[in-house]
Amino acid sequence: MSYRHTQRSLWIMVPCLAVAALYAVIAWRSGQWGLVIAVVVLIAVALAFSPLTVEVNESELRWYFGPGFWSYRLPLPEIETAALVRNRWWYGWGIRRGPGFRLDNVSGLDAVELRLKSGEVRRIGIDDPLALAAALKPAAHGG
Repeated sequence: MSYRHTQRSLWIMVPCLAVAALYAVIAWRSGQWGLVIAVVVLIAVALAFSPLTVEVNESELRWYFGPGFWSYRLPLPEIETAALVRNRWWYGWGIRRGPGFRLDNVSGLDAVELRLKSGEVRRIGIDDPLALAAALKPAAHGG
């Protein structure tokens, strides 16, 4: 089964772009052109970390932030199980470590937890966990 979904995070994009706009106005009005560096950094953070794209094809699961930064690939045969989970709010967003797992997400609390044959546990936060789990179901059952 083929699957592709991109989730965007307003919690990352809106504050970054709002502060970037504020700094741009301050730089323009005051002539403090050093703030332009902060504007560029904030825009780059908004673009690089607000979208998370997850793809499943016939051979692998791939997920990445932004235009392809921090790209991860997992061969489907490495996935032992895929289960729906709900993260605690204090686990946060981004690329994180939780108790016994690694979490990659941009927004929300829903995730698909992958138990790998190596014993590693990965969680991918996504706003349509049912569809991702369905796309991974054949892999998680050895099919």
